[in-house]
Amino acid sequence: MALDPYYDMIADMARNGLSSTEILANLGVHGSGKGFSTRNIRKYCAANGISLGIPHARLELEVAQAIMETGPSFGRRMMKGYLSTKNVHAGEARIGSVLRTIHRPYHEDRRQGSKNLNPIPYTAEYMGHKIHLDQNEKIAMFGATHVLAIDGFSRMIVGFSTMPIKNNLLIYENVFRIT
Repeated sequence: MALDPYYDMIADMARNGLSSTEILANLGVHGSGKGFSTRNIRKYCAANGISLGIPHARLELEVAQAIMETGPSFGRRMMKGYLSTKNVHAGEARIGSVLRTIHRPYHEDRRQGSKNLNPIPYTAEYMGHKIHLDQNEKIAMFGATHVLAIDGFSRMIVGFSTMPIKNNLLIYENVFRIT
């Protein structure tokens, strides 16, 4: 293959945790990257047993440092975004496995969604118990404002009104009073 003369250089850069894009840029700096692509480099590395990407030990260190900086609430997606801002690129699955092993209790909390659960679930005990009013002023530039009332128990529309400009008296007469 055309990359064979650069085997040692590519292997060294891959050992240092550079991605195929960064390897291509470094080959271009040395004047030898002309005509190559990141796909060529990935295929060459796969064929020759060179592993690309950040080593697992370094990824663990970077994730541990990021946890110290951000706290324990970041999951795999947020952590991937945070690490990529620090120029550390790894897949979500790898970051997730590192998060599982490094901070087990925090992983369990995130997995169970203890922060995401509402302690008081929504209940409407009968028709008319809870009415939700919503208005849409996005179409006001076309001369319309829409107001809607929805029953929380049956989830049915119980009143609505469309008007040229928002008018509280019309809302009271056509939407609120009817419900």
